[in-house]
Amino acid sequence: MTGDARHYLPLSDRLTWANRAQAGSISPLDETQPGQVPFSKKYFLGGATSIRGWGRFEVSPVGSSGLPVGGNTMFAFTSEIRASLFGRLGGVAFFDGGNVWENGWTIDLADLHYAMGLGLRYETAVGPIRFDVGQQLNRIEGLLIDGEPQTRYWRFHFS
Repeated sequence: MTGDARHYLPLSDRLTWANRAQAGSISPLDETQPGQVPFSKKYFLGGATSIRGWGRFEVSPVGSSGLPVGGNTMFAFTSEIRASLFGRLGGVAFFDGGNVWENGWTIDLADLHYAMGLGLRYETAVGPIRFDVGQQLNRIEGLLIDGEPQTRYWRFHFS
């Protein structure tokens, strides 16, 4: 089961406060065996559409190899101030948070990872071109990137 809620509040002709919250959980047939959920169905966060301070799929429980292994429950939120700058160009300031947990139906709001940053948007006929820079506000212990301990705590995202 997954859910997604969005709220948009116009602050002026040029400013909008946009918020999104997502939650989801998947349960194996045998609750004592969370590993029975196929890897391709597990939750991962991070990337251009969630918790932008991390790369794609980097926010998740970390296995003994230091790699993200996915989880059975996720919670994520984002809050943005969107500004119309000029013409089709816009800017955003964002604050993202969330996490993924190994077991089904387990959400611990004290165990969230956070990122904040800035972005630009250019509206085209087929949708926006987005460029974001996100900075991690807390770390994922034991996470390896390309086999090395994570040392870069920010990410660029283009979509």
